[in-house]
Amino acid sequence: MCFKKIFKKKTFWPEEAKYQKRDFVRFKYRGELYFGFIYEARKENGIILYTIQMGGECPTFAYNYKEEDIIGYVPQN
Repeated sequence: MCFKKIFKKKTFWPEEAKYQKRDFVRFKYRGELYFGFIYEARKENGIILYTIQMGGECPTFAYNYKEEDIIGYVPQN
C-alpha cells in the first residue's frame, strides 16, 4: 500500500493589502452593488488583486478584482 504525504499549500498574502482574509466588503459587480468576503489576494505587476466570495451555501467568486474597485469595508458586530 502506498502512502502519500500531503503537504498543505502555503498561502502568500501581500503585506501591502488593504483588506485581510474574511473581511466583509461591498463592491460593484456587473453594474450592481454586492457584498462579499475577501477569499484570496495576490500581487501582480504592482497591483493587488482580490478574489471575492459572494453567497454562502453555493458561493460565486469574482476573480481578479482590483483594490481600488472595492467600495469599502463593512464592519460586523
